[in-house]
Amino acid sequence: MIQSFIHTSENNNLYIYDDQYRLSILVHPEFEKAYEKSKDTDPYYLKKYAYLREHGFFAKPKLADFVKLEESTVRENIINTKQIVFEVTDSCNLSCTYCGFGKFYEGFDERNGRKINTRYAINLLKYIFDLKPKNKHNRLIISFYGGEALLNMNFIKRIVEVANQLNSEKEMELEYSMTTNATLIHKYIDFLAANNFRLLISLDGNKENHSYRVFNKNNKNSFHKVIENIDLIQKDYPEYFSSHVNFNAVLHNRNSVKEIYEFICMRYNKIPRIAELDMRNVKLESKDNLERMFQSKRKSEIEFQKEESDLSRITHGYSSLYRDLTDFLKYLSINYYVSNINALLHIVEKYLPTSTCTPFSKKMFLTNRNKLLPCEKINYKYSIGKVNEKIEIEIQEVTRQYNFYYEHLKKFCQTCYAYKFCGACLFQIKNIDNVNTKEFVCDRFQDQKAFKNKLHRIFSFLEKYPNDFFQIFENVIFE
Repeated sequence: MIQSFIHTSENNNLYIYDDQYRLSILVHPEFEKAYEKSKDTDPYYLKKYAYLREHGFFAKPKLADFVKLEESTVRENIINTKQIVFEVTDSCNLSCTYCGFGKFYEGFDERNGRKINTRYAINLLKYIFDLKPKNKHNRLIISFYGGEALLNMNFIKRIVEVANQLNSEKEMELEYSMTTNATLIHKYIDFLAANNFRLLISLDGNKENHSYRVFNKNNKNSFHKVIENIDLIQKDYPEYFSSHVNFNAVLHNRNSVKEIYEFICMRYNKIPRIAELDMRNVKLESKDNLERMFQSKRKSEIEFQKEESDLSRITHGYSSLYRDLTDFLKYLSINYYVSNINALLHIVEKYLPTSTCTPFSKKMFLTNRNKLLPCEKINYKYSIGKVNEKIEIEIQEVTRQYNFYYEHLKKFCQTCYAYKFCGACLFQIKNIDNVNTKEFVCDRFQDQKAFKNKLHRIFSFLEKYPNDFFQIFENVIFE
């Protein structure tokens, strides 16, 4: 049951958090005594507490209100989807130890060198383009994913050709992107640069940091080839490199946040994304191996930030706590209404359980087995469509599937203090397949104590870096 409460920061400052109004208010210690009904409380703060109670603060705990997914929403999402992602091939010339499609994991289709069906992929393109209205302000991203996508370059070139032809009528802002290990990029960089591909290159830092990414033929570290190719792009296409090339690093026991930043920022003047090892869908017998390799991003960031170096200041806005503060200000503070003015018109706000994207609202992912998924980050068994000679999306069935999960998750979300924004995708919740059983427990659930601890971290961070509020407000919320 959700109600107002008082929490602290590391500086022992006291704040009220009120869910109903999305308000956080700094209060005097005497106010906490009034809240706790202490006998020796200053009368002024007793009156202040009474005033807030009269206006809805600290009211009787309530259940959060939830709605069901509508079929019309799914239809609109398909029309307005922002991105199409193709699993170009499941082949890869590397055998990264921690690969999500490797020996430690389960929950994906067998990897046997299969390429995507070009005709079916073009069918999906035509289907989406036919639905799109002609509008120069519309934007569509077409992305290529693997395996290593560059192992099927003929497909990529064909899709670019067809998409450009289709877009001659729609006149949308069309953008291409690719995730790549960069070992083959020297062969195709002319084409990629000419078509303004946004590249996300996998690089874990220096040679030792990168040593889990090895060639599958000889088990040698791919570092030197990757660096050679990145340097080639920077030399031959400096403007393209500056505007269209970014990096993704995986954190593990052979690197650290500091080492990743030091290498990539210093060498290429780029701030990379950093991701922890994926601990979902791990085979039972592999769990110990992954846990030995795992390193907490938050802990590694804290060690790095202690140095208060120029580099730590430059990368400050990419830290986990900065992201947590951004999410809080965007979704759980009164600033929410700046970018969601229509919400002010509703007496009762309605939510769907969890923060799961509604089907196809952000992207469509077509696997090389012709399956359609909401994105590339979830287990392939949760496909919600199929592509062959025609596009098979049973909107009624997709809606039913989602509402099945929502209905069972609702009982957890109704009493979860993070129900307005938990950041969780239902397909990444542990044991989601058992959601309709008595034994199921949502591992993302936050009671008042857990939520207080989260706010303690966020407000301590904000007190230390007060200017972050204005940067986030101007660059995220206001825009």
